[in-house]
Amino acid sequence: MGRIITIYCEGKKGSHDFDILEKVVGDFVTIKPIGGKKGANAIIEHLEKGTVKSDYYLFFRDRDFDREVPQHENLIFDGKKTYYSYRTTIENYLLDVSLFFKFIEKKGLSNKYEIETIDDVKNIFIAIAKELKNYQAVRHTLGALRFANTFDTTWMRESGDLPERLELEICQTNGWNLVQNFVDRTYQEWTKSKFDAILNQYLDLFNDDFFENLQFLVYYQGKDFSKMITNKLTDFPLKDYYKFAKEHFSYEAFEDLKELRAIVERQREL
Repeated sequence: MGRIITIYCEGKKGSHDFDILEKVVGDFVTIKPIGGKKGANAIIEHLEKGTVKSDYYLFFRDRDFDREVPQHENLIFDGKKTYYSYRTTIENYLLDVSLFFKFIEKKGLSNKYEIETIDDVKNIFIAIAKELKNYQAVRHTLGALRFANTFDTTWMRESGDLPERLELEICQTNGWNLVQNFVDRTYQEWTKSKFDAILNQYLDLFNDDFFENLQFLVYYQGKDFSKMITNKLTDFPLKDYYKFAKEHFSYEAFEDLKELRAIVERQREL
């Protein structure tokens, strides 16, 4: 009998997390979704105390804004059992210029959205990324400042909801208010000057080369980007696109997912 190897993930069966992991390791690993990331370690420890224990297990989750983006395209390991994705969220792995264009062609949407070439898609993606620049820079700033159980990286209620206005001053003010409200309650030594300094680092990072090289597909929050797509392209069938993207998904295009595959393959061979 082979070793029991388990990968825990966010979401549920049929979610993007589950479906992508099936593409990566589903042929010889048990994938167990546990819902959200909050309390994940406690949930996993409880499950591992059940009747069927894993010979090896890990938790694969979105990086979100909980870790800095690595310099190289690799997993982020917490030193215990958790591996963070290189891209910000699982949706980021499905946002692809080439796949998007193929979907547009298959659905006959070229005329509706004036998309005739892959470059048209790239230009739309870049335009969306530039509109989201200030909001995403503030979210990264909040992620860099915070620690567990402090403040969130957005003032919006639901993940994927976007502010009505994305101007820098408005995003900057709303982001700082999250920090300031916590400072007022706990007297933490966060300052507006520190907030602004980190924010300016991200604003500088998000330059012309950043957009031209599509680095926002790594740095931006995938749900935010997807929401902007539906705002820009009226009645765009996002669910159908995600289904199409998952059907044509190849983990071999991503170094961190190849690394994840290699980790569990080594464990299977022990």
